[in-house]
Amino acid sequence: MKVRVTMVIILVLGFIWRIYNFEKGFSFAHDQDLYSWIAKDILINHHQRLIGQVTSVEGVFIGSAYYYLMAIFYWIFNLNPLSAVIPTVVGGLITIGSIYWIFSRHFGKNIGVIGAFIYSVSFGVAAYDRWSVPTQPTMLWSVWYLLVILEAIRGNQKVIYLYAVLLGLLWQIHIALLPVAVIPLLAYGFRKLEIKRIILAGILLMLTASPFFIFEIRHNFSQSQAILNGSQKEMGGSTGKMKVIKVLNASGKEIQTRLFFGWDKFSKSEFWWFGYLALFTFIFYKKREWRRHLLILSLWPISMLVIQFWSKRVVSEYYFSNIVPIWILLLSIALGEIRRKYILVGLATGYGVLNLWWLLTKSEMDHSYYYRNLLVKAIKADVDLKKYPCIAVNFIADPGFAWGFRYLWWYNGVGVVKANTPNIPIYNVFVPAPLGDKDKAQYFGRFGLVRPENKIYSINPDDCKKDEYQLEPMLGYVE
Repeated sequence: MKVRVTMVIILVLGFIWRIYNFEKGFSFAHDQDLYSWIAKDILINHHQRLIGQVTSVEGVFIGSAYYYLMAIFYWIFNLNPLSAVIPTVVGGLITIGSIYWIFSRHFGKNIGVIGAFIYSVSFGVAAYDRWSVPTQPTMLWSVWYLLVILEAIRGNQKVIYLYAVLLGLLWQIHIALLPVAVIPLLAYGFRKLEIKRIILAGILLMLTASPFFIFEIRHNFSQSQAILNGSQKEMGGSTGKMKVIKVLNASGKEIQTRLFFGWDKFSKSEFWWFGYLALFTFIFYKKREWRRHLLILSLWPISMLVIQFWSKRVVSEYYFSNIVPIWILLLSIALGEIRRKYILVGLATGYGVLNLWWLLTKSEMDHSYYYRNLLVKAIKADVDLKKYPCIAVNFIADPGFAWGFRYLWWYNGVGVVKANTPNIPIYNVFVPAPLGDKDKAQYFGRFGLVRPENKIYSINPDDCKKDEYQLEPMLGYVE
């Protein structure tokens, strides 16, 4: 009963951490703009698709499952982009509950509660959960894949079905997770698997991965070739010793961001791996019965580090989000060794208060959906007032800040065309806002808006519909 009450409190905290100030903390940039556009394409154009957007590897796409998930909520809430709050928050709560159940099943309820608490109140993890990108389910996938490995260590052959399903979903979640695919087989060791189970698991794998195979057959296995070629294509990244440091730094930074979000001024992120070694060593000598677990689970971060070092692509932090559950597990086991309850409660209170402070002070972003939407609505009001059939918008900013508006233009009914359209009024958006004319600009967070000259524009409405004046397709968008 006591544990149930504690878990209810943890879930409530997790809900608050993920819903608080959502609109002002919701990053609506390129990925969000793109999945919104694809959801619209599915719902309005009835375009059924096997693939989502193009990934950073040329010729490789992510699966369409996330886009259909978002399309469901866009349909329910009349295409409102804020409907993303539901799948993101619910997914986070499911992950919290999964961590408690999995950790408790294998290491005891005390460790389950500790792990669920860390995941629940970590502001960095909460920020990840409400990030809302196609690869966001990585964390939930990783937690359940952790269960597969732990059950394989026990020799549970039934978990091979879950193993098959999770492998089949790799393309839908994140193809970068492929390096950890063999770990459950190593965990099984030399145990003999029943042929019937292997056949059924193979069928499940083929069914869940069928969108990938259908696309590959239709397109001469283009993605498979692109994956093989892309990993060794020179992208201008570092090599040798500098590559090792970069990989350790990027992976350490991801751990730091998720578990200790506010320590962003600590630049030597690679040193977090000394923390991992310390936790590993402590548990290895303290818990002899879990040594095999430690050794096999450590293959996960090692695999991710090695594959990123081997790859010639530029290293990004988000490739290492999947190892966060491993860190949380080791932290939970180590903290579970504290026998004096008041110390554990004190640490939990301190961590919770610290992350609450980060939640209150760092959750708002001056380029979030809230400010973008305010900017679009201000332009919409001006367009309606002056009865412009269409307009152009000129972003005076880094290219990335011009993204995240295409869907909002459409959603708010603003016809935006290229700036070379004849006699078109041009709205200038400055990022950051102080770059603009302070006397003329209106400010929306980081964005500064300068309206066009107040004169008569002889716009031909037919020009607003001509193909040559339409905006270019969004980066990564395919039909």
